[in-house]
Amino acid sequence: MLGTGHKRGTRVPLLNVAFASALGLVLPGLLVCGIVVHRSILSEEQARESPSRTILEDASGVLGWLVTEQVALLAALAGLGAALSALVLLRMRAAQRAATLAESGRAEQERRHRVLAEALPQMIWILSRETGAAVYANPHCPVPAAPPGPSALWHPDAHPDDDPAVARAWREARDGGQPQTLRCRLRDRDGMVRWHLLSLRPIGDGPAGREWLATALDVDDLAAARQHLEETTKLLRLAQDAAGAAAWEWDFGAGGCIAHLSPEGARMHGLPVPPAAAEAPVRISVAQWEARLVPDDLPAVWGAIQAGLAEGRSFSVDFRVRCPDTPGGHRWIQSRGRAVLDDRTGQPVRCVGLHLDVTARRLAEEVLRTREARLRLSEERLALALESGRDGLWDWSLPTGDIWISDQWRAALGGGSRILGAFRSIADPEDRARMVAALRQHLQGAAESLECEIRLRGPDGAARWVLVRGRIVQRAAQGRPERVVGTLIDVSHRREAERRIAHMLHHDDLTGLPNRVLFRERLAAPPEAGRARAVLACDLDRFKAVNDALGHPAGDRLICAVADRIRGALRDADLVARRGGDEFAIILSGLSGQDEAGALADRVVRAVAEPIDLGGIAVDAGISVGVAMHPEDGTPADEVFKRADIALYEAKAAGRGTYRVFDAGAQARATTRSQLALDMKDGIRRGDFRLVYQPVIDLTTNRVTSFEALMRWQHPSRGPVPPGDFIPVAEETSLIVPLGAWALREACREATTWPDHVRVAVNVSALQFRTGLEEAVIQALALSGLPPCRLKLEVTESVLMTKSEHGLATLHRLRAMGLRIALDDFGTGYSSLSYLRRFPFDKIKIDRSFISDIHDPDAAAIVRAIVGIGERLGMGITAEGIETPDQLARIRQEGCTEVQGFLFSRPLPPDEARRFAERDGGVPDGIHGRLLRRATG
Repeated sequence: MLGTGHKRGTRVPLLNVAFASALGLVLPGLLVCGIVVHRSILSEEQARESPSRTILEDASGVLGWLVTEQVALLAALAGLGAALSALVLLRMRAAQRAATLAESGRAEQERRHRVLAEALPQMIWILSRETGAAVYANPHCPVPAAPPGPSALWHPDAHPDDDPAVARAWREARDGGQPQTLRCRLRDRDGMVRWHLLSLRPIGDGPAGREWLATALDVDDLAAARQHLEETTKLLRLAQDAAGAAAWEWDFGAGGCIAHLSPEGARMHGLPVPPAAAEAPVRISVAQWEARLVPDDLPAVWGAIQAGLAEGRSFSVDFRVRCPDTPGGHRWIQSRGRAVLDDRTGQPVRCVGLHLDVTARRLAEEVLRTREARLRLSEERLALALESGRDGLWDWSLPTGDIWISDQWRAALGGGSRILGAFRSIADPEDRARMVAALRQHLQGAAESLECEIRLRGPDGAARWVLVRGRIVQRAAQGRPERVVGTLIDVSHRREAERRIAHMLHHDDLTGLPNRVLFRERLAAPPEAGRARAVLACDLDRFKAVNDALGHPAGDRLICAVADRIRGALRDADLVARRGGDEFAIILSGLSGQDEAGALADRVVRAVAEPIDLGGIAVDAGISVGVAMHPEDGTPADEVFKRADIALYEAKAAGRGTYRVFDAGAQARATTRSQLALDMKDGIRRGDFRLVYQPVIDLTTNRVTSFEALMRWQHPSRGPVPPGDFIPVAEETSLIVPLGAWALREACREATTWPDHVRVAVNVSALQFRTGLEEAVIQALALSGLPPCRLKLEVTESVLMTKSEHGLATLHRLRAMGLRIALDDFGTGYSSLSYLRRFPFDKIKIDRSFISDIHDPDAAAIVRAIVGIGERLGMGITAEGIETPDQLARIRQEGCTEVQGFLFSRPLPPDEARRFAERDGGVPDGIHGRLLRRATG
């Protein structure tokens, strides 16, 4: 039995056992016999005198006799014992061999049973009836919380809903001794709860008493398949009922003469269906079925069936069944069927299919054929009148939705027959709603006739404008319209002429964009409720230079390319207009707020910033954008655009190639900026501008290495004007070019008065690179006699942001002359690291914003990274904006060796700068000198 067995006892040598047994039987007998014989020799008197002594003496005498006088008898008895021992030995050896063979057979049988139990897919347990414990479980059974044993009751992990039934089945089997079988949900070894067939059967007695065999077969897939089959059958029955279909089967096994019709099929054929068998199929012979059909239809029916059987395909055929109760005396039935083939022979064994009652459809088709004949006659009468003109005739049947169109228009619209289908299938989708609204008004009596212009599309996809006119000509008994007849008039030429005129009035003829007229109309419309709207004023940064250098045709191509890029950067709902020249305007609708408007403006700037190919010449056009939100307070459209224009000037003042959003102070700044530009022109003529110089200190040598030349303006009435106010105006008005050339000449002249090791640094604008920077540098060096190695030009990332090769080439030529080039305000642009790869700068100046936040770990990490990059690339690092001792200490700690800032010196006039540079060692006196010595010492 699985899980039970017998213990193998200790094996004792058989010869020892036999010999011990023989001696144990023979020696006591010999002793008794000797006592009896010796006792007879003694006198009776001696025995009475001392009974105990007599017995002892008798025993002693017997032993002596046995030893001395009865040797022969002992030898004979010893031989007999040896013979008996040999016999016992043979029998014990035979018994041992039989036990060994029996035990080996039981072990082999148990091994086979165990392999079989583990190979079967079921879960198998062997249960003890007395204890209720599982004494064996195969590997498919779930691992129990405790190992099987006498105290572990068998309790499979059943679904909570099935657990009582499982417990009840085991109780009834154990108490009644009868097998039990039930379907229940059990958890398998993988932890999945699945349907199983649980069986409990007695199998005989084991070491623990009567035992039971419990098996659980997984039938979950069978249960799911059965449920799916039941659901499919139910759905199929519902579908047949909904479609009015009836099933049939033709069995070829009985000579091919028996057919089975569903109850509904029997009713279609006029056969009675007994109420007691309302769901049972009706059995009918093929001859009886033929008798129900109209004889004229039999050849077509048998022809379709035979063709389907011969070709192994489905067949469909319509036939009439005699039915006196229906109009015409017959019922039309459509039969669809397919043969079922034998798997072995491939021959048809039966045929199955559906019957559909199509009487109503056949009657409707007959009515339609009659009406169509009448309409065809009417068409023939009108054909001659219609052929001479471009008009067409149409006739719409509302019950069927079909439209008949005259031949001329049917060919133009690509109809394969005279019935083209509903207007919905040939009308342009954009015109359907308008057509439906006009038609509804006529059908409901709100309009005397139908009149609407729509587009009808032909087979090539081209649309033609058509004036559709029509009127109701037939109504049903209840007054419901049934037929509408009308005409089609081609008005495409008129529509096209109107479209061209409207487009010319509202669009730019060069770019095809809306012009200022359409822009003003859209801007005057109120914004969408609940959504923000913004207006963008755009102006190309370098259109005039391109137009002058490459000619007007190239300028036109540039305008068209920019228009395409602006449209590609915006959404479909946004309006892009060209206002003239290089000016564009944009209306952004449906915005979530100002941030989204700014994001779209930035997309426009970045799209136009990419180089544009004009016949093999790459042009950097650039664009500046001003943004103004359209408030919901009824602000006039002109005022909104004026604000966008003011913001545009703010963007140009910020360096071009960017965008700005209008704020409350922008208008005041615009007025101030205009006046400031006029004053700057006068100031240049009067010589109101001057230079001051801020020293740059080398922390390793405590020496002044250079001075940065900074421009100052003393206004005659306003006093000192901050550089942050007048430099942007100079950039916007291009006054930075003459100012920059003057600064170069003045700085070089002043530097000749300093020690030879001290350089002068001059900031140059991106605009100067496009307007003669090289000539200005050469002239300044020539007039002053300053060696080129003592002049350092500081440029910002804006020089390289446009990816212009012209700017890079200029920098390389200047560096080849011996000038030093520094990258100013490093880290504040868009892609500073890429600039370091494009040009080998001599110096990198860390922007003051990082120095002011040097106490922040992130800012300190950035400074440390910049210093590391400079060391790796062989570029010097200068930290500008040092204002506190703490900043100096932290900069020193991060490895920066060159500094500049108010902590050491404010920008100095020329004479003070000269004295500062001439001090011994370059170390300044006073508190700043002590701080520098403390920080470097």
